[in-house]
Order: sequence, then C-alpha cells, then structure tokens
Amino acid sequence: MKHIHAALALLFLNFTGTGQTKYSLKEAIDYATANSYTVKSLEIDHRLATAQKGEQTAKALPQINGNVDYLHYQQIQKNILENGVGLVNRTDIPKGTVIPTQLGLPNQLIPTVTGSQVIFDQSYFTSIHAAKVYQDLSEKNVTRSKIDVAVAVTRAYYAVLVNQEQLKYLDANLARLDSSYAQAKAQYAEGIIRIIDLDRIEVSYNNLKEERNRISRMVDLSQSLLRFQMSISDRSTLVLTDSLSESLLQDVSVTAVEKVSYINRVEYSILETQTLLRKMDTRNAQASRYPRLSAIGLIGYNPGASQFANLSQSNRWIQYSYLGLRLQVPIFNGLLAKYKVQQKHLEEDRIKLYRGQLERSIDLEVDQALNNLQNSMESLKTQRRNLQLAEKNLKLFKAESSEGLVTNLEVTVAEADLKQAQTNYYNALYNALVSKTEYQKAMGTLQ
Repeated sequence: MKHIHAALALLFLNFTGTGQTKYSLKEAIDYATANSYTVKSLEIDHRLATAQKGEQTAKALPQINGNVDYLHYQQIQKNILENGVGLVNRTDIPKGTVIPTQLGLPNQLIPTVTGSQVIFDQSYFTSIHAAKVYQDLSEKNVTRSKIDVAVAVTRAYYAVLVNQEQLKYLDANLARLDSSYAQAKAQYAEGIIRIIDLDRIEVSYNNLKEERNRISRMVDLSQSLLRFQMSISDRSTLVLTDSLSESLLQDVSVTAVEKVSYINRVEYSILETQTLLRKMDTRNAQASRYPRLSAIGLIGYNPGASQFANLSQSNRWIQYSYLGLRLQVPIFNGLLAKYKVQQKHLEEDRIKLYRGQLERSIDLEVDQALNNLQNSMESLKTQRRNLQLAEKNLKLFKAESSEGLVTNLEVTVAEADLKQAQTNYYNALYNALVSKTEYQKAMGTLQ
C-alpha cells in the first residue's frame, strides 16, 4: 500500500509540481494562434460572415407565409347602387334613386397562405456576390492576425533563448572569476600581488554577479512576455526545445534584392477585397434603378356570418386562389439613386488612392527590412569573430598566468572582454533572427 501511495504521489508531482510545458517555436506559434483573443474574435467575425452569406442565399428560396385575420364590423360597409342601373330595377321607387346595399356580414374570418419567388432582382444578385466577398475578407483578416501573432511570438521566443544563453555563459564566467578571485586572495596573502589588484578583481567579480542577477530577472521577464504573447495565463515555466544557432539563418540571402509581390502581402490582398466590396456597393446602389420581377400566389378562404359561432360551418368555407407575376418598375425617387451611386464612386476613387500609398509603403518597408537584415548579418559576422578572438585571448592569458607571465588582473580583464563579446554576439544573433522574421513579413513570405 505504501508503494501505491508513493507512486500516486510521484505521478501527481509529475503532472502538477513541475509546472513546465515544452514548446518548439512552431508549437508556440500554433498554441498562440489557437488561443489568441484577437484571432478568436476575428474567427467569430468569419463565422458571422458565413452566416450572413447564408442569409442572403436564403432570400432566393420561395418565401411562404400564413395569415389569419378575424374581422368584426361595427358598421358594415354598404355599396351604393342606383335604381334602374345594373341588377336593381324596382318599380316602387323612381329611377336613379340611391339604394345603399349591405353585401357583407359582420363577422369575417380570412385565412390565407401567400407565397413569392424572386425571378429577377439586381440588388439581390449583387448582395449575394457581396456576401461571398465579405466572407473572403473576414478570412483574410484572420490570416493577418495570425501573422501578427507569429511575429510577436517569434520575437519573444528568441528573446528567451538569448537571455538563457547569456545567463549560461555568465554562470560559466562567474565560476572562472570566482576561481581567479580565490587564487588572487592566496597570492595577496603571500605578498605576490597588491591589495589594489585584489580589489579590482573583487570589483569585477561583484559587477559580474550583479550582471548575472539582472540577466536572471530578464529571463523571467522574457518568459512572462512569451506567456503573454501565447495567451498563457498561469505562471508555469516554459521549456523551449529549439536552440539558438546560426543554422536558423542558413536560408538568408542578402546579396540579391528581390522584388516584392504585393499580392503576397495580406494587407494588399485585404485591400483588393475591400476594393471589390466597394464595387459591389456601387452595383447595389445602381440596382435600385432596375425593375424587380417576382412570382406571387395566394390560397385562402373568406367565410362570413352574422353570428360568430356560425363561422365554423363548412358550407361557408369556399376556397379561392390565384397565381401571378409582380413587376415593380422604379419611375422616380427624387434622384436618390443618383447621389447614392455618386457617393459609391467617390469611395472607389479613395480606395484607389490608398492602393498607391500602400504599394509605396510596402516598398519602403521591404527596403528598411532588407537594410536591417544586411546590417544585422554583418554585425553577427563581426561579433562572431570578436567572440572567437576573446576566447582565444583568454585561453592564452590563462596559460601564461599558470606560468607566471601575466597577473590575475590581466586574466580578469580578458574574462570581462569575453563576457562582453558573448553579450554582443548573442544580441547580434537575436537581431539577425528578428530581422529575418521582419524581412519575411515585409516580403509576404512568412508562414
């Protein structure tokens, strides 16, 4: 029984005690897009657009309605007849005498079923097309939001990796400097070095510890930022399975300048769809000038009785029906259609102007992104070489120090140079990775 309890406790700790979740960059992006508030909201908009499209399509189906009217006449309408005209030809009164005649009964029950079917309606056809275009627009908005999420998560993910690598190297540097400090204290006790040399090493050691604490807090902060970008609400530690390496930049080419294809940019694609929507709005405004043709039909009964209870008698229920066509022709609407169409044309002109502005903006964004990528790749190359030199110099100084050719202070300076070179290298690597992502976004090739 004790073994069972121990196993259950260990299982519980594995699921709840570690609080860690592993993510590659792709998994982090997938998780973020699946849980992003903005993406979810836009996906709801997309489903709404799909439902609106269905609503417009439903208008093409027959529209059938049932109605039941009950009428009780307080004063029954009378028809005016004249004696000697038509069916009335009485001899007891003069010809032309007005004779009010009641034909209806005070209680009328009118059940009917009416139906209509659109045959031709230009505004309806335009609305159907516009609903499809709006559905496409909402889908592109979702795509744009996912791209923004991917860029934000990528930046935060690489920031965590950079800070973790810096922390790892700082720990190694701190261990080396701690050893140097202990050795310097022994040398000072033997009178080999001066107190000022020992103090300078201690200053370097204290600064390095402070730097290590600062980077440790930066790791926590970058983890918090990544959790925020991924829409993770708890404080669990994220374990990142991707490593920080220059191999992530193997496919980067900064020698050939590519011409951006505007249609690859989701913003441009959205603008194209918005342009099409504006054209649909113009056609819809123009459609008010076109006639509408519909098929109509009705079937019903019109029983009447002087007493309400007699309305249920079957001999009073006589069916009538009709089928027909209804043509509605606009004749004059006070120039309303003219000014509506004029407004829609002006909106089309405005969106054409914005297209040109967007193209120039994309060109500038690509130039800036390429420039940043080229600069960051050159900086990475320089900082890689500086790191190699710093590592080489420290190795030489340590070898000479063991032979008594250089002081511990010189070794400490070399270690400080290595720390700075490491910091510069990983900052340059981070900038190169982010610049690559920004360039892909600018070119419209970020997946």
